[in-house]
Amino acid sequence: MRFLNFRLFLILFFPINSFSKEALVFSTTFSDLLVNVAQTQEEKQKGLMFVNKLSKTNGLLLLYKKPKIVNIWMHNTKIPLDLIFINSQKKVVLIKKGEPFSKKIISSITPVIGVLEIPEGCAKKLDLKVGDKASWRIVERTNVKNIRYYHCLDDF
Repeated sequence: MRFLNFRLFLILFFPINSFSKEALVFSTTFSDLLVNVAQTQEEKQKGLMFVNKLSKTNGLLLLYKKPKIVNIWMHNTKIPLDLIFINSQKKVVLIKKGEPFSKKIISSITPVIGVLEIPEGCAKKLDLKVGDKASWRIVERTNVKNIRYYHCLDDF
């Protein structure tokens, strides 16, 4: 009950899109994909829950200090997502579809250090595949002059 009250407190008293950091994600097929970064346990637990529309961002990057098996569910997540699991060598090891409001657990299967959450279909449009390298650098929004929004995000 105490955990439930804490989550309710987080949802009610912290803005939906209040992430402390942002990153530019890049690969061989794309660059400068601006995303929010979830580093704290609270930010990772909340993820993109209750978000109606992506605004001023292309998605969310969940980061882990040590490689671990990550389990995600889409409960209270309104936007259909591509979930891209990235290992410690910065290789994409798995791409899964996240269905809105689903309580089905989506597992990384192998240890990862990052999960990139972007709108469904965007991984294909960015030509991102299992085995590709995907990396990022943390940035300050004020230092980002040319924010790149990809056409696959136009509906979100």
